[in-house]
Amino acid sequence: MTRALLGLGCLVAVTAAAAETVTLTVGSPDGGARANAICIGPASLLGDVAPGAYEGATREGARVPVQADDLDGDGAADELVTVLDLPANGQTALWVDTARPWTGEDFADARTSWRYENYAVLDTDRMGFGLYGTYAPLHFIGGLQWDIYAKRPDAWRLSLDELENIDYHSDNPVAVDVLLVGNSLALGGPMIGESRPIAGDNATHACRVLCDGPVRAGLEVTVSDWQAPPGGVHDMTIRYLVYAHHDFIDARFQVTPAPSGDAAFGLGVRRIPPPDEFLASAEEGILGVMGQQEGIIGRTGLGLVFAPERFLRWDVATGDDDAYVVRLKAGDGPCRAWLVGVWEHGGIATAETFADHLRDLAARFAAPATIGR
Repeated sequence: MTRALLGLGCLVAVTAAAAETVTLTVGSPDGGARANAICIGPASLLGDVAPGAYEGATREGARVPVQADDLDGDGAADELVTVLDLPANGQTALWVDTARPWTGEDFADARTSWRYENYAVLDTDRMGFGLYGTYAPLHFIGGLQWDIYAKRPDAWRLSLDELENIDYHSDNPVAVDVLLVGNSLALGGPMIGESRPIAGDNATHACRVLCDGPVRAGLEVTVSDWQAPPGGVHDMTIRYLVYAHHDFIDARFQVTPAPSGDAAFGLGVRRIPPPDEFLASAEEGILGVMGQQEGIIGRTGLGLVFAPERFLRWDVATGDDDAYVVRLKAGDGPCRAWLVGVWEHGGIATAETFADHLRDLAARFAAPATIGR
């Protein structure tokens, strides 16, 4: 009798443990291999789990974190995300132990202040980004444009703590500031018509951390009373997300009421004259420029990837704004774009491979990896 009870107890324990392991199927739409595939799905795929990161393992033996995020702030996980390599057949099994929190390395970080009050930052193991909102040095316009802190391959790790006391404008072994910002649109600065948010007393904004690694980190920025001539007043909510092993910000803009016509919504990248590489393709959903800026170590690449069906027209912003701009339809749900930063010494793309890199990202944007049970 004792032996039978012991056996029953072992069976119950094994069954309970199995119930805590969820099996997911991850795949690429084209069936091919995809390195560092970003896989996003509803958190309900993991069952009723608390927000956090959990231990995952692939059929090929890779150990990966699987992150469940509470993006709407109601205390419940609503979206899961993982980044992993898909094999040559484009599909793998992913086992997630929902009873085992991730204890490995972090690859993404978000902060609402860093080095300076109200200077928000995002960081991955490939690239760091700083947001000019309320904080803007040297009388720069705080127009929600991004700066870039680039890393060489031997420094591919989170680096915000290391950078606290480093002169990142000079060459250093941690991360280098590779973009002249000034009053320009820098990387991904938004516009409505000729108006920019946050500049002077034009609008107010608030910023909160959406999620904070290990796979994905994000900020939510809300803009109120953005006054855009000839008389429009808009509110905007932006979600900025970065992912492990990647060099771009996934930006989602919700503008109400939606602007149109001459006051269309736009995103820009700073002009770099004369560029080593420039491309603009409405059909592919790409805008990019790469070249050498005065006083910057190495060449810098700036890119936007967007949905072609959102395209309205191209623009060039002159004067302080100094940017190539793509105008996009901002209605019918969030307007999404990837804001790409590249440094020729960063191990991701050079001037010769920059266009191919943007096209690869555009293909991923258009056809993301799938995840399900």
